[in-house]
Amino acid sequence: MPCPWRPRLGFPQLYNFSVTRPSKVVEVVPILIGLFFVAFGLAFSTAFLFGASDRVHGSRWGGVLMSGFFALFGCGIVCAAICGNRRLKEQATAEQSHPESPWLWRKDWACSRAESKNRNGGAVLWLAAMFANTIAYTVAITTVPKLWRASDPKALFPLAFCVVGVVLAGMAARASIRRKRFGQAYLEFATLPFTPGGEMKGTIHLRFNTDAKHGIDMSLSCIRRIVTGSSKDRSVRESVFWQADKNVPQEFLFPGARGDTTIPVEFSIPADAYESNHDHPSDQVLWLLRVHADVPGVDYADEFEVPVFRRTPSLASAPETRTRFVNDPPSASAAPAFQFDRSEVAAPANPTVVFSTGLDGSIQYYFPPFRNPSRALVLLLFTTVWTGLAYFLGRSQAPFIFAGVLWLSDLLLVYALIRAMLGSCRIVAGNARIVFRRALLGIGVDREIPFSNIVQILPVTKMQQQGARASYSLRLRTTDGRNLTIADAIDSRQEARWVAAQLENLVGLKLDTHVAVEGFGVPEAPPQRSQAASGSRPALRRNNPATFLAPLVFLLVSVVLIRYQFFLPRRGKPARALQASTPGKPSRRQASYSPLSDVDVERLQTLSDQAQAEELLDRAIQHDVRALDLFEQNVGHWTNLQRTAHMNELEVRSRFSTDLRVRYANADINLAMNGWPKTENTVDRLIRRAEVDPGHRALCAYGMGLLAGRGVGYDRMYPLLVDYAKNDRDPQVRQWAVEGMRYLGTDEALDQLFSSFTHDPSDAVRDRAGCNLSDCGNFKRTQRMRMVPGLIQLTADPQTSPGMRNWAFLALGEITDESLPAQASAWQDWYRLHGADKMAEFTRLEWWRVRGDQ
Repeated sequence: MPCPWRPRLGFPQLYNFSVTRPSKVVEVVPILIGLFFVAFGLAFSTAFLFGASDRVHGSRWGGVLMSGFFALFGCGIVCAAICGNRRLKEQATAEQSHPESPWLWRKDWACSRAESKNRNGGAVLWLAAMFANTIAYTVAITTVPKLWRASDPKALFPLAFCVVGVVLAGMAARASIRRKRFGQAYLEFATLPFTPGGEMKGTIHLRFNTDAKHGIDMSLSCIRRIVTGSSKDRSVRESVFWQADKNVPQEFLFPGARGDTTIPVEFSIPADAYESNHDHPSDQVLWLLRVHADVPGVDYADEFEVPVFRRTPSLASAPETRTRFVNDPPSASAAPAFQFDRSEVAAPANPTVVFSTGLDGSIQYYFPPFRNPSRALVLLLFTTVWTGLAYFLGRSQAPFIFAGVLWLSDLLLVYALIRAMLGSCRIVAGNARIVFRRALLGIGVDREIPFSNIVQILPVTKMQQQGARASYSLRLRTTDGRNLTIADAIDSRQEARWVAAQLENLVGLKLDTHVAVEGFGVPEAPPQRSQAASGSRPALRRNNPATFLAPLVFLLVSVVLIRYQFFLPRRGKPARALQASTPGKPSRRQASYSPLSDVDVERLQTLSDQAQAEELLDRAIQHDVRALDLFEQNVGHWTNLQRTAHMNELEVRSRFSTDLRVRYANADINLAMNGWPKTENTVDRLIRRAEVDPGHRALCAYGMGLLAGRGVGYDRMYPLLVDYAKNDRDPQVRQWAVEGMRYLGTDEALDQLFSSFTHDPSDAVRDRAGCNLSDCGNFKRTQRMRMVPGLIQLTADPQTSPGMRNWAFLALGEITDESLPAQASAWQDWYRLHGADKMAEFTRLEWWRVRGDQ
């Protein structure tokens, strides 16, 4: 829709509606404060420039630089006061014109669009960088030389703050490059407003002339933001009520009418969703759309706030105004998604949890140590700085009580750091009980809860500081009212919901995958229009000059304190891909068949190729030898096989069969569905395509493994697979070459998998190699047993990283079916006493018997 308004550059838009009443005080008081800073800066600059040498202490030009910055800062306050009061007047006019339509109070929303919240991020970062660098370098120039000559270690502190300034400047430069590259992005709405129970549809317009191989990641979140305290005690905390994620493939990006690129946006909003609410600046509800694309160079990242409102604020249409917390009993009448969610949760693409199954049918979820490397690194940096402060304060002349308090708090930080880096959680569900253990340094106590004593298993999150990454826990509620934390420090919301859903299904509970929020002295329900019976909004607040003075005083006092979030590394977390190692929940009830008879064979001949393939593969998975033979005879003749939901389920089940012959059938069905006949011509096509088209090399490498594993072109393709697995620059190609090797079934392929497991620089490649080495793929048990000495040696090597050592212990357990402590000495003793017996046991097995699910 046409809109004459365009955002003014340089000043962030007001998002807190009804914050202040426009008045002369609002404008005059900040102007006076700004003029004070200008006069202060000019007076001291003049004194530093023209003052007598005996009256100027320290660096003359450093003082001029510092004073000039204060003058510029004062000019900025004056401009902000004038423009801010003008906007307050415009805001008040909009509210009075549309008292019952808060989605029209913001100019961009009224034009059916949302401007990027990051559009002025570069300017803000540049101002912060200029401010921090001016202060830091001025202090460094005036103090470091003297301290350095005296060999005083306190010289490191000003230098450390200079590093902070450099980091801020780098972040500002990155934000400017992103703005220059992608332009001024905005989200155009399909409807206004978006309503609970409806669809949130729109298009993002931006300049996007690059490739996004992994598509555009989007996340729509309903966030409650609470502000407590004021001035230096001010704290902003957030909690996520609801979140939905999706990925838009690159092919769905289209050219826009204005020469830009458009990205389609579509989400379903739960019927019991909370409305956007900015009436209370200290307690707001926001709906944020976050967008990210991993592209060459500077990544695209943006954030938009969208309006979610009911057309009328009537109590009848409003959602239930009580938020369930982890201690609350389940409510049968709760609405979906926010209070109660029955929806199935897909397995996360990059989980940290390690999923495995035991021989007794139990299911194990293992959260390994150091599963949140970014969080651990931030805590390490903060603990290091805090320890340094405690050390220098202890060596100073300060009273002992202050140093003692710092050292005590430092011990808590060290414990939290050890917990973050070396803490693990294990959940084993099966045999009518859940056994869980939260361990530190591998030491912990198992706790056992029978299924009959379990009332609920919920993912739980706490309120986080604004900008901090949310962390999730799994809470188990028993019949006697106890709430037990069975796993914690889970970074992914989807992963926490998925594990909770899997456990509840296994226990036989009523499925509930919503995330509960733990409150700490916070009202249970956020403010909503429906809570005001009269429909009236809070009155506009009058201003107190002290509200302007306090933040400025705090700014001066806190000039060199930069939040540690600026050091947070943006790294992808290493994860083990579950799609290749987890059978997942069947999409339909499994059929039971009697042994294949002649009548069945005649009936099958009347069915379509798709129906024949699905039924014979299902019978083969259930160990019908005749069905397996018939499948092998016909798989090369079937055409146009489709990846239906049932076929996908059968493909996963056959991949993890206890019969190696069924795993061969899995390779055959994949070849058939991909249109790769088992011929030398297919070998030539795959080799040629992999050489000339790097974009399809990963898929071709996987196909080579499938073919070579079925005895076609092994001598030609194995050297290529080894080369791709070892030398290709693209980690995705190396990963899929490793995936293809799991079908080969040869000793030399196992040796190469071990090499990739121990030497590849990519976490994803190492994880897949380790899985294929231990449990996945088409290798005999005797072949896998041959790898045990090397894995034990890996665990005993002091150079092995904790993560690799953990994977090695997991592989040892999967290969041998032994449950031993995660200690190299324990495995060395076991192998010396029982290794030969275990190999003899596997040798006596029929060649096709392997470890699997069914």
